[in-house]
Amino acid sequence: MTNPSPAAEPGEFSTYKRHQRACRSSGFTRPLCCRYVLAEFKTLALPVRTGDVVEQSRWRWALGLFKGDRYEPLGAWPLHMPLPAVLDELHDRGIEHIKAISVDGGADCTSTYPDAAWSACYPVALSPFGPRRRAALLAAAATAERLQTSLSRTIKRQAPFADEGAAVAFLVHALENVERRLQGLPQRRLKTALRRSRAAEVSPSQPVA
Repeated sequence: MTNPSPAAEPGEFSTYKRHQRACRSSGFTRPLCCRYVLAEFKTLALPVRTGDVVEQSRWRWALGLFKGDRYEPLGAWPLHMPLPAVLDELHDRGIEHIKAISVDGGADCTSTYPDAAWSACYPVALSPFGPRRRAALLAAAATAERLQTSLSRTIKRQAPFADEGAAVAFLVHALENVERRLQGLPQRRLKTALRRSRAAEVSPSQPVA
């Protein structure tokens, strides 16, 4: 696993160590599939109490789409951990190739996955792919957005966490629940997205006024 940036503040390094411990106690250090169609990164804010002040601890998590149009959460990382270090960690866990990467706010780390299509906006990332692959990416994007909404609502229902360690443990547990939900995800979502994608391609262009 890649170490945090040498420029990280002491508090940030402590957060990273808590991240490592929490992930070791879960399944998020397990080896991953070598090839993924998509890695979609989202950001969550967890309220953490520091004395009389409640601060937002921001974390990045990722959903992966791989063989057989299956999904799995790839892990969670403190937002201050540089994205290249996150991708290096995923590479260390076995991911050799990712076709498309989507990141909130946009980013580009071609040194890790030089062939990946990078985007924060799906029309750009979808352009190199055929109809079926585009449909799979759109279905994955919709799934990631639904999971993001669900995770955000779950976090809002919690009182501020006593410390960073409690927040990290909660996030890891929530992602474990997400993984269990995804194991039986029906394929009709992909079929619906594929039909919509084909319909959009064959529909006539609207006349220009």
